[in-house]
Amino acid sequence: MVNKVQSWLVHIFTALGALAGFLSLVAILSDNIFLAFIWLSLAFFIDGVDGTFARRYQVKEMVPAIDGSILDNIVDYLNYVFIPAVIVYWFSLVPSQLTLLAVALILIVSCYTFANTKLKTEDNYFRGFPAAWNIVIFYLFVIGTSQLTNFLAIVFFSVMTFIPLKYLHPFRVKEKKSLNLFMTAIWGLCCVFLLLDLRDTPTQLSIYRHFYYWLWVVLNLYFVYVSLSRSVFNQARD
Repeated sequence: MVNKVQSWLVHIFTALGALAGFLSLVAILSDNIFLAFIWLSLAFFIDGVDGTFARRYQVKEMVPAIDGSILDNIVDYLNYVFIPAVIVYWFSLVPSQLTLLAVALILIVSCYTFANTKLKTEDNYFRGFPAAWNIVIFYLFVIGTSQLTNFLAIVFFSVMTFIPLKYLHPFRVKEKKSLNLFMTAIWGLCCVFLLLDLRDTPTQLSIYRHFYYWLWVVLNLYFVYVSLSRSVFNQARD
């Protein structure tokens, strides 16, 4: 009985990501991009750890009537795809004549990702860009790229959805997992600092922006290296 209650709590925890997504949407409609990303970050955190809880408490066995993968995909499509598309539209991130095309690319191409039965490789990497539009849009705000550059980035990652390069899943890939989780934690901390810089009033930490910004860049290059090296030089059987 206790195990079944714990399993239901894990499902409720996953579903809380949908509430975080709704609150992010409310923040967008209030023109508060900082708060919008705060709620998306919370949803991202929930998605990052709920799988660990599900495996620990054997959710699939305890509550077989509820498909946790479907629940996870519903919440992820909202927070990783739909809300970022709204941000692109609401904050005019791309040229006005290309806005609908950019939104359509994000929404429609991502449907392929979520319906792709071969999205994960046997070694737990993502195959093709995994519709992480929340991260892409956050990067565009941090870097401050132009509207045209933003559109080209959306086109690029839309195409990369169909290119079978491997993308690291730090919580699932077993090889060098401790190192990858450590690098992910530092990356996450840098993202928090960069997110705080999106506020109208800078924080005292902003004087160190040069340091944590370039540390963030280096960490991104590390993840690119891991994904490319695994894709090109060390292919596992998929």
